[in-house]
Amino acid sequence: MTTYLPEKRLIFVIALTALAACAGEAETGTGGSSGGEFPSAGPYSTAREDTEALVYFFPEEIEEEATWPSLVWFNGASGYTEDFNYNGLLESIASWGFVVVGGKSPGMNGPETDQREALLRRNQEPDDVLFGRIDASRVALSGHSLGGFQTTEESGTYAVAIAIQGAGTPRTDEAAPTLFMTSEGDEVVSSTIVQQAFDRAINDAWLANHATADHDDPRTDGGVFREPVIAFLRWKLYDDPAGAAWFESEDCVLCSDPSWSLDIR
Repeated sequence: MTTYLPEKRLIFVIALTALAACAGEAETGTGGSSGGEFPSAGPYSTAREDTEALVYFFPEEIEEEATWPSLVWFNGASGYTEDFNYNGLLESIASWGFVVVGGKSPGMNGPETDQREALLRRNQEPDDVLFGRIDASRVALSGHSLGGFQTTEESGTYAVAIAIQGAGTPRTDEAAPTLFMTSEGDEVVSSTIVQQAFDRAINDAWLANHATADHDDPRTDGGVFREPVIAFLRWKLYDDPAGAAWFESEDCVLCSDPSWSLDIR
């Protein structure tokens, strides 16, 4: 486990004190995180755009920052329908300061509509609302079930990755640092499979295991997985101490929550 140096702990406490003052605003989607908490509505209102193959969520205040970190999302094998999708989760992530793109097919989309390439193309189009707004060095990858397996296999070109209730073997030793997430209550992809994938991880890895969540829990609003996913993304792509508090030190949020166990490599 990583421990804070005294001066870092002081900075962390000061940061959390400041964030706590914004707690009321965070609940309404107009302020920052409070005490390491990440409500479903973050500090940014969101916009949604659809194409035939892809769905995008991003902050309406897209011009507020010069560039934004992004998330590419891979669906599970049951794919995407109007009433069975991950839109609530993806919109919530976007509200915490991310440009998010997901596919409308099972798993990752095919090469002709690859999410990452589509995102980067929009970043190059002068007439596009996302023109020049994507920080290519801060692109994360995540997916659920089949999408989780593909996440671990395809993560080599991403800054970080999150595999949720599904994980395979990286195809390259350039695999991104990865958060593996699973549940003892998953009867579709057992926690043992994800544990074994975590044990094979090439670079830095974290394994978060929930005690009871079922396989469909990440659908719609992300369920118990939503908040730690956002915390990890905020930590790794924003260097946010409120996100780091979920994973660092012996009394981290996931370390002290009886519903979760956390292992780190």
